Amino acid sequence: MLMFSIGAFGVLDAWHKRHPQLKRVDWLISLYAFGVLLTVVGMVLYGRWWIAAPFALMLLPADRAIRMRLELRQRRAHLRTLKGEEK
Repeated sequence: MLMFSIGAFGVLDAWHKRHPQLKRVDWLISLYAFGVLLTVVGMVLYGRWWIAAPFALMLLPADRAIRMRLELRQRRAHLRTLKGEEK
């Protein structure tokens, strides 16, 4: 649970479109998703699937955050192309 608590800061950064150029936000989102998955697997193995089901729904914000980050990167790449800049 500690992993997805820390990783939630990356999800929040992505949702609020802060730090779009930093790679650490992607790592934090990945840490969040891994923490949620680890918690879900642990609860299922422990026999508490009814507790694991709401935790599995916590993966939806991580998916949306990754998609938002990808969209921002694509926009920046298009802008760089239009301006004639190289990386």
